[in-house]
Amino acid sequence: MRLTDAIRRYLNVQLAEGLSLHTIKGAKSVLKQLAAFLQIIGLEDVTQFDSTAIARYREELAWRPTSKGTPLTTRSQLEQLGHISAFSRFLVKENWLLVNPAAGLTRPRKPRRLPRAIMEPKEVELMMAQPDMRTARGYRDRAILEVLYSTALRREEIANLLVADVDCDGGYVFVREGKGAKDRVVPLGRSVCDLVRAYIVDVRREWVGADRDSHLFLNRWGKGMTPNAVWHVVSKTARKAGLEKRVSTHTFRHSCATHMVRNGAPIRQLQEMLGHASLETTQLYARVTINDLHAMHKRFHPREQQ
Repeated sequence: MRLTDAIRRYLNVQLAEGLSLHTIKGAKSVLKQLAAFLQIIGLEDVTQFDSTAIARYREELAWRPTSKGTPLTTRSQLEQLGHISAFSRFLVKENWLLVNPAAGLTRPRKPRRLPRAIMEPKEVELMMAQPDMRTARGYRDRAILEVLYSTALRREEIANLLVADVDCDGGYVFVREGKGAKDRVVPLGRSVCDLVRAYIVDVRREWVGADRDSHLFLNRWGKGMTPNAVWHVVSKTARKAGLEKRVSTHTFRHSCATHMVRNGAPIRQLQEMLGHASLETTQLYARVTINDLHAMHKRFHPREQQ
């Protein structure tokens, strides 16, 4: 069997098993690049897909430049190798290969970087004050910002929220198929619940297409917003607020988590709220508070008083 046919079969199976379209789209792109590389070096059949072939592609990834001419980040390499490993396991499961060629794959070490941009509470309040809530779009934008800061959802998760996913009485949102295709329930602050309830009852129902689309946040054409549209709302608001730091949807996520850690939030519960698979990822936010320690040191250390 040709490798390209096996890839097509793999993607169809993943779709049938309910993987998110975002994940399948990523796998398709990665495996298409893999097949093109192997074809160049004369490997087109599934039986030729072995550990040596993967190792050669792994070396190619390490030197592959991006569109900007910079090397692929370690995170990007790991993402691609993850898709290739999943495909390799599929080939063994389907009895097209006897041994998993990716079983002994050496992967680059994943960097654990601190979030680059964290907003202070005053900057968050400045952001919240920008949307003109006298207009439907402004009210929607304010609701998006408030939900982002209250829940620390990712932009894809915000875009995918349905009206039925929000329980303003219970004070939570239901996240369907977040990262890793996992569902979770995330608390929603009381004041944000009041704002979202008013948005749904008084603003959203007047939106064009509100009776035809069940997404919580709609675009100008009455359809659910895309993740990029959510990002654009945040970016536009940050510019309007005059913030010098680069603010994105993930900045709200980082800021929410950091502020909760500063106020004593337990890391384990925060991990569940953020939807992190590893506690180690959540613990990064505890390290961000070194800025607070630095300020304390400067204020109270005897040497700093001279």
